[in-house]
Amino acid sequence: MNQNIQERPTNYSKLLEFVIFVLFLLGPLTGNIINVLFGVLSSYFQVTPDNLLIAIPAFMFPFAFTQIFSGAISDIKGRIPVLIGGLILFTIAMLTAALSFNLEMYIIANIIGGFGFGFINPVLIALMTDITSPSNIPKKMGYLGASANLGVGIGPLIASQMILIGWQSIYVLFIIITCFCLIYFLMTKRPPQKTPEESGIRILISQLSIEWRRLTVILMMVSAFLIAYTYIAINIWTSKTLTQAHVLDETTIGIILGLAGIGAAITGLITGNLIKQKGVKIPLFIGSLILLCSLMILLAIGDITNPDRFIFLAIGWILAGFSGGILFTSLTYYSQVLSPERRGVLAGLLTASYFTGIALVPTILAPVSNAFGITGIYSVILIVSVIFIIVIILLYTLSKQIISENSKSKP
Repeated sequence: MNQNIQERPTNYSKLLEFVIFVLFLLGPLTGNIINVLFGVLSSYFQVTPDNLLIAIPAFMFPFAFTQIFSGAISDIKGRIPVLIGGLILFTIAMLTAALSFNLEMYIIANIIGGFGFGFINPVLIALMTDITSPSNIPKKMGYLGASANLGVGIGPLIASQMILIGWQSIYVLFIIITCFCLIYFLMTKRPPQKTPEESGIRILISQLSIEWRRLTVILMMVSAFLIAYTYIAINIWTSKTLTQAHVLDETTIGIILGLAGIGAAITGLITGNLIKQKGVKIPLFIGSLILLCSLMILLAIGDITNPDRFIFLAIGWILAGFSGGILFTSLTYYSQVLSPERRGVLAGLLTASYFTGIALVPTILAPVSNAFGITGIYSVILIVSVIFIIVIILLYTLSKQIISENSKSKP
């Protein structure tokens, strides 16, 4: 029996939920603004857009690495203390980014920010589940998925407008949001959470090792890693290609990414409710189908820098966002139902795998881009998408009985 679930969240939980959604949006928002800052930052730091690509793994690697442990630490030490520590680090990082005068300083800011938000992201998932009744967990995971995908989209959209003021203003906004959330967590009543009687490095390793040995958890992690090479890879490489070709300005790219993010947020909301009513099978099927349709459109375009094909490019790009909203929400749901007593651990493993994938997207796909251009990138993404679909079929098949048994054991 999982005693850290409340059947009826108390009134303070509504404001707490709002703060969770804001922070869950802030992570991908921070990580994805680089998609429209290639031009302005490369000019400001006097480097090429290719040099600026290092900012993505600089944030994502420490972000992913920290999440391996942060969720498990929050299971042992409590959610709120871990969140407070992460927010302090992230605030320092955003201040450093705003004050950056060269690429090296900007990279350091991204590294610190990655470590800081690594202590936030998976803990938010587990905290949301702590204050949610079991029957509403799929719906709330849908809301979280919507928040994350909205951040993916509106990050570039907001950045494309705020760079007119100055790119530093973007990071000032992040500092304000982070400080508000930090003050709230310092003052709020902490929700009840069942924690182990023992604590320390041994129990931490024990919690992780238990889950690492389970095939369903491995499949979940592989799925999360591979999904980064679908819609996220499309966002990164399409943005970079268009920026280098100077065929679309930052505002137009931001608008397209914003529409994709809003669409992904809407599909995330729908997915959460659909999982609650019908189960996870239908969302997985629909999300995979939309992803394949998106790639067929993008591959059929050929030269995406041709202005005559921008409408089809926008359609394919936005559809990719829709698929991401559905599929990421479905994977988030799995992280909270495969092992209810170790939700923080699974949330950390899920997000660590996902953001490790994102961190490696520029490095792994760069040789493909150099040799075959954007069409080669889309072809590789199609192959990865097929592998991803095979993995999620295995995950769905092997996890059905586990989820059913966990559901029956709930109070």
